[in-house]
Amino acid sequence: MPTNGEAAAAETAAPAGPSSLGWGWGSCPALYVSYGLSALKGRQPELTGALAAVPSFTVLSPPMGLDYFGVFDGHSGAAVANYLTERLHGVIADQILRELVAEAPRFLHGPQGDVERWWRTAMADAFQTVDAELLEGAGGVDASVAGATALVALVLEEYVVLANCGVSRAVISRGGEILQLTSEHRPNRPDAKQRVENGGGRVDESTNTVDEFLPTSRAFGSYLYKQYMIAEPKVTAVGRDPRDEFLILATAGLWDSVSPVEACRVVERKLRSRSRSAVAWGTAADSNRVSATMLAKELAQHAVRAGSTGNASVIVVLFRDDPVATASPAPVLASGRVQRPRRGCLSCGSP
Repeated sequence: MPTNGEAAAAETAAPAGPSSLGWGWGSCPALYVSYGLSALKGRQPELTGALAAVPSFTVLSPPMGLDYFGVFDGHSGAAVANYLTERLHGVIADQILRELVAEAPRFLHGPQGDVERWWRTAMADAFQTVDAELLEGAGGVDASVAGATALVALVLEEYVVLANCGVSRAVISRGGEILQLTSEHRPNRPDAKQRVENGGGRVDESTNTVDEFLPTSRAFGSYLYKQYMIAEPKVTAVGRDPRDEFLILATAGLWDSVSPVEACRVVERKLRSRSRSAVAWGTAADSNRVSATMLAKELAQHAVRAGSTGNASVIVVLFRDDPVATASPAPVLASGRVQRPRRGCLSCGSP
């Protein structure tokens, strides 16, 4: 099993079912992806961020038809972030399966094109389930103060579904245009500030933190602050486009010191430099290919060089049409070890 966090998939037949409804599970997509992960602690004493990548993470997924990526930024330790890498994708998979085997699936009763509304409900339910587990001490995690933000991306044939809870960001390069796909839940946002203050908390405007501690208004865990620290994600469904070049998911440790434009330019330069080198030397394109892992590492290192004071946890997803069949890596935890993903089982009730 490879541990470099990079994978692509071979073509397979699609399962019957939701593809006929135009919901993006679909047949094997014409657009393939490879991906890379990298996390650096930067100037922090420890790495509290974590990353996860689980290709075809539900039993209904054709390879590359429903892939999961997660970026988690922990505070007061890595315990909650690590728990999210192990658990969140399984709960989301269970939520999807329950919906599809239900006697009256919710998405059948609304407009066929209302993808975002259905995913908003499904993802919010999954996030709430995992947050409740942490409240009950699941996995032996003490989440009284410890917590983590989460940014999840599901790459489907026709859509990229994003669920953001915290201050991480997703940016896509599409035909040379740079699009920020998510918004940050900073404490000084008017809606967040009002919720915090109504719950008895205080927003420090000089540091943009809650109670001079939390740099976000939404997070998993942190139950001493739960009157105003919610784990409700903002969910967005973005249609895929043949012009899509790459997707960057990263924690604030990258974005606080590197702008989306600068980050995309770093990736573009590496991709074009290697491509020109292959042409000039007449070498095979595949042997000169810049791996997504290399790009993720370069972005994390660039953030540290630019003066980032936080953990820089980065996932780079490359969209391209040259699939190379490799084994699928497991989630990568904040500790650096690799753990095989656990999938939910509706029939047996196991996590």
